[in-house]
Amino acid sequence: MTQDFETLGIQDKTLKFLQAKGIMKPTEIQAKAIPLLRTHVGDFAARSATGTGKTFTYGIPLVERVEVSKGKIQAVVLVPTRELCEQVGQELTQLASTVEGLKVQAIYGGVPIKTQIHDLSNGVQILVATPGRLMDLVERKIVRLQDLDTVVFDEADEMLLKGFQKDIDRILDTTDRSYNSWLFSATMPDAIHILIKNHLQRNLKKIRIGEDISTNHEIVHRAVVLRAEEKQSVLLYYLTRFGNQQGIVFCRTKSGVQKLHRQLSKNKFKCGAVHGDLPQGLRSKVMQQFRDGHINLLLATDVAARGIDITAVRFVIQYHHADSAVSYTHRSGRTSRIGDSGISLTFLFETEEEKMQEIAAQLKLDMEYVDVPGFEEQLMNKALLEARKIAREKPLGDLIDDESRAAYKRELAHLSKDELLEKMLAAYLRS
Repeated sequence: MTQDFETLGIQDKTLKFLQAKGIMKPTEIQAKAIPLLRTHVGDFAARSATGTGKTFTYGIPLVERVEVSKGKIQAVVLVPTRELCEQVGQELTQLASTVEGLKVQAIYGGVPIKTQIHDLSNGVQILVATPGRLMDLVERKIVRLQDLDTVVFDEADEMLLKGFQKDIDRILDTTDRSYNSWLFSATMPDAIHILIKNHLQRNLKKIRIGEDISTNHEIVHRAVVLRAEEKQSVLLYYLTRFGNQQGIVFCRTKSGVQKLHRQLSKNKFKCGAVHGDLPQGLRSKVMQQFRDGHINLLLATDVAARGIDITAVRFVIQYHHADSAVSYTHRSGRTSRIGDSGISLTFLFETEEEKMQEIAAQLKLDMEYVDVPGFEEQLMNKALLEARKIAREKPLGDLIDDESRAAYKRELAHLSKDELLEKMLAAYLRS
């Protein structure tokens, strides 16, 4: 594998940008794909696990290939979700800052299209979009695919799973298509193979990293088999153990996310919730709080969390287990980004063990089964949570009079600090 970016032939200003971000060595997909895509004319398909730096893999060649003087949209990057669209747009905007006059614009549903049309009129060379919003702009003749040099399909497997097959076919079915089509996917299900066979045969180049469906090898995979009545207590136990590290908890439904958010907020965890029905403005606000570290815990459904690429995520808890190997791959891939280590912990009922074993076998996971924390461990954890609540409790203010407050303090004044804390713990554990 190439040891540094200098040997990939990329421009000096791009090298300085990467160095300023602390990115010194390319991942395997970057080392193999960047030199090819800088000059390749034709189609391209790559398989690489989530968290391996695919945005810069196609972003660096795109930025270097664009002719700023044209002032027209020369590249479109298609992504499956609004969150990923925003994030890719931000990353490519930063990368594009190395080229004077180069503009990147992200467009997606959930916000007024007129505003986005106005932004496009100011001159954009690279457009990041969700499939539905792109096709809307194509039908309005705001974006003309025939004028493009390159279309990138990022997380193509997820776009197909989310029902964008028709839009993708329309984009690739253009009879006089002269633009390059670059497809990136973490997995290669049959639908992706069919799409490549039917549409991406113009001087096609392929790169495959890892197994057909695989997870990042830096992730530690664990599972705990428990009863329904233990689930919340065990979750609180592990969240306390993870401390202030950033993590994501996956739930199967919107109602599950909302319920868990109420429970964790009550226990003074700094958390935010995202799901498909949350207004885009609120979703963006929560995601920005998570990126900035103002909250360290994100509760999410699969749809809402797709495309989260935050290197600080250290653990993923699957509160409701994944229903397929593809889903497990994308969930667990939210941690261990760009080679960092991470933990994926799955909660299972006994009736779900067989399904998890099938997924583990398909992905060739070294799955470690851990025991449910014991009664004393969980009890002590509840005491720690109670102490957290007390520490973060607001003063009573004027709710009681000074005489009553003074009388309460006199009852405890003879105790030392350590004695008081010991008695508080004993009172809680005996209650």
